[in-house]
Amino acid sequence: MYDITLFTPQDIAKCSLVLRQFGRNSASMEASSQKIVKYIYQHFCDSQTGENSCVLVRLFKTHPYGELEDSLQQSARRLMNGKSPAADMKCWTLLATAGIEPQWNSRHTAVENTAIPLVSTEVVAKIPAISETIRQFGLDIPTVLGIEGERFLQLEPAVLNIFHVSEAKGSPFIPEQDSLIIPYKVKSVLAFGGLLRSGSLFTVVIFLKVKIPPSTAQLFKHFALSVKTALSLSDEKDVFNNSKTSANIVQSHNAYENQLLEHQVASLIQLLDFSEQEMLRQAARFERIIDKLQRELADRKNKEQALQASQESFKGIINTPGDAIVRVEENQGMHSFNQGEEQI
Repeated sequence: MYDITLFTPQDIAKCSLVLRQFGRNSASMEASSQKIVKYIYQHFCDSQTGENSCVLVRLFKTHPYGELEDSLQQSARRLMNGKSPAADMKCWTLLATAGIEPQWNSRHTAVENTAIPLVSTEVVAKIPAISETIRQFGLDIPTVLGIEGERFLQLEPAVLNIFHVSEAKGSPFIPEQDSLIIPYKVKSVLAFGGLLRSGSLFTVVIFLKVKIPPSTAQLFKHFALSVKTALSLSDEKDVFNNSKTSANIVQSHNAYENQLLEHQVASLIQLLDFSEQEMLRQAARFERIIDKLQRELADRKNKEQALQASQESFKGIINTPGDAIVRVEENQGMHSFNQGEEQI
């Protein structure tokens, strides 16, 4: 179990390792995705009460309309007002879901629109939840829609990012206010994801009962690579559970051995790069902290030295000999007395 309000680097390492393994021996990308969202939903809990910290966890990916199964194509067409979709049009597709309500544990019953057509840059810009996710991921809409292929090839290895809404209630980026945010008392929404080599964008969206700050949200960037690794073992060949070949993947795993090894090598290289970059960021952060502490220590020493000097001056006044005391009398000027002598 992981308490998101007390998240540690050890928690990140343990959870990342588990998520990365879910791509093995899975019949499809959908099967891997369902394992991922179920694990997150079940294992993020309040350490004091044991209650789930998540209300709902979803995994989406963009997918070409022409490669969607019939039910998903129907969902996309309902939102296009009778227009005929292009086969290569990307759709924001729900692959897996896990949550409090029983119907939220299957993509077939979770929501009415399981595939949202991303018709054009202008249309996507008017969908706040999707357009803001793309923006916070450091991407632009044309890249995600596949319009700028060359830019995608440059970005794909590096894009692993988060989408974070600290205060979910009233946020324009979370449209499900009346159906989800308010009735289930969702405090924060967090998503992490990135780009797959096929050209698809994937994202895991978590609706949380607890409010989390940006510093905690940033930690979830580490999970993006683990999920990408798990999904890449299936990638675009066998996305859905009912695809023609998905039922035979586990039995004929050797047929994909070379492809799997390529995916694993590429993922390991990316993981190494990501880890090294993170080490550099952490080292820079530690250097800033050390520099700040050294400045504070030097400032404290200067203050202590100044205080010690002022105390010594005060002691000098206190210890002044009696025969050096000077008295000023009204209308008589200044008189000096030495011990045992009369006034002159």
